Amino acid sequence: MASGIIRHKRRHLLHGSEELFRALIQNSTDIITIHDAEGITIYETPSASRILGYLPGALIGKSPFDAIHPKDVEGTRVAFHSVLEGSREVLPVEFRFHHADGSWIWLEGVGANLMHHYGIEGIVLTSRDITPRKNAEKQLNYLANHDALTGLPNRLLMEDRLRQAIAQAHRNGYLAAVMLIDLDQFKMVNESLGHHAGDLLLMEVARRIKQCAREGDTIARLGGDEFTVILHNAGTVEHVSSIAQMILEEFSRPLTIDRQELFTSASIGISIYPADGDEPDALIKHADTAMYSAKKLGRSNHRFFTDDLNAKVRERIVLENGLRTAVQRNELRLYYQPKVNVASGRIIGAEALLRWQHPQLGLVSPEIFIPIAEETGLIVPIGEWVLRTACNQICVWHNAGHELHVAVNLSPYQLREQDLCDRITEIMLQTGVPANQLEVEITESVLVENAENAIAVLNTLKSQGIAIAIDDFGTGYSSLSYLGRFPLDILKIDQSFVRNITTDEGNTAIVRAILALAKSLGMKVVAEGVESNTQLSFLSAHGCDFAQGYFFSPPVEAERFVQLVKAGAMAKTAPESIRLFKRNT
Repeated sequence: MASGIIRHKRRHLLHGSEELFRALIQNSTDIITIHDAEGITIYETPSASRILGYLPGALIGKSPFDAIHPKDVEGTRVAFHSVLEGSREVLPVEFRFHHADGSWIWLEGVGANLMHHYGIEGIVLTSRDITPRKNAEKQLNYLANHDALTGLPNRLLMEDRLRQAIAQAHRNGYLAAVMLIDLDQFKMVNESLGHHAGDLLLMEVARRIKQCAREGDTIARLGGDEFTVILHNAGTVEHVSSIAQMILEEFSRPLTIDRQELFTSASIGISIYPADGDEPDALIKHADTAMYSAKKLGRSNHRFFTDDLNAKVRERIVLENGLRTAVQRNELRLYYQPKVNVASGRIIGAEALLRWQHPQLGLVSPEIFIPIAEETGLIVPIGEWVLRTACNQICVWHNAGHELHVAVNLSPYQLREQDLCDRITEIMLQTGVPANQLEVEITESVLVENAENAIAVLNTLKSQGIAIAIDDFGTGYSSLSYLGRFPLDILKIDQSFVRNITTDEGNTAIVRAILALAKSLGMKVVAEGVESNTQLSFLSAHGCDFAQGYFFSPPVEAERFVQLVKAGAMAKTAPESIRLFKRNT
């Protein structure tokens, strides 16, 4: 009796287990298949039909390797035979399987050897659909290697492609080339039309570069407005040059952005493998060097890297690094060039001119280091040092009884600093400089670049008693209407007009016009670059107020300048004035 009850319970439990197993198999989200020793499918779960799209039982009697992607067959065969030959299980294997609709889906399979298990007697494979995961990985990999805006390869992928290009060129004995493309004045588009317009411009630029490149070349966006083209088989240097010129010509056509027609241009620097380097970093660096050289030539130019350019870059690095510590190391100097009252011949002030005494290179010309200071932003702290030093010198002279006006040049980069007026006010308070003895000089380009901000800054300075002068007048692009808007006190005639003032009718007319214009606006005029008594006589006859130049004195240090002031009149009207000057100097 008791044994019968136990057998009944066992049969009931067995029947329950079978029902449970059948339910699990029927509703499994994984594909479970059983294969014989040859790999032929002898069993499949219903999930195979749901996931693969085939009719139920379609896999039975067939080899799964026939439906696996050709590139994945070898790996899956190795895994299958590893299980067959004794391994209990193998690590998951990823492979592509042919779906009934013709597409490929990704499966991840694990095998178990149950050949000797009663009721199964085969290799059991459990496969899971990982297509969504693989698609996500693909998307992440794409985003990691491509620019989100243009869809072009980014720097990471570009460097990998460049390594491939170098390896191919090395094997086949041909040239590879790197072009670095930088848009001219892209920042202006962003600032005037907004970042949306800037993005549209970059997308159009990318499209145009693609049109000029060949199939197999790599076009990449490095960031901002910089693009790179890698020519995997560059052919000849002449061919590379023709492609660069084609890109520049493509840029010369107008672009329509947000229904507005724009014109842009680019500068292209080019390096060649193997002449300019055999590593990606070297080729990119040298292309960058050539690109900056192309920019200095003006818009829409391309230039190849040369050893001469490399030497200039090394020199620039030395200068830039030295300039960063020049103030702390007390290497900067202020020289003063006298400004002379044309009528009396007496010194009424000076223009403060910056010089740099480099410990190894000697006296470096401001024409060399000022552009570097502006490009790197160092002009702001250096400009502050100049202003403070000049104000201190004015006070020294003032306390010694010399009422001298000193003009200090303000860079356009300084004028963009929001706290410029506060800094100048602070320096004036700290040094005690009389405001009416300080002048600031701006270049004519300031009149057209961010004019509203410049007007506000100069009005603030003018309200404190500081005189405002416009330097190199006549060489810029401003219209006369700007003169009435800016709080100007002094116009400085550029030396290029003064040089041939008595022999060139055009220069004569320009100088006369400037003098008449200044008089009508109530401004004083300073003539720069006066080198002869003939020039001085002409300026005096036409009512010029002040003059400076080598006829009177080159820029000199503060101590020498005081000696000139104490000497009295520097020039009058005859050779006597020249004798006086030479005797005093």
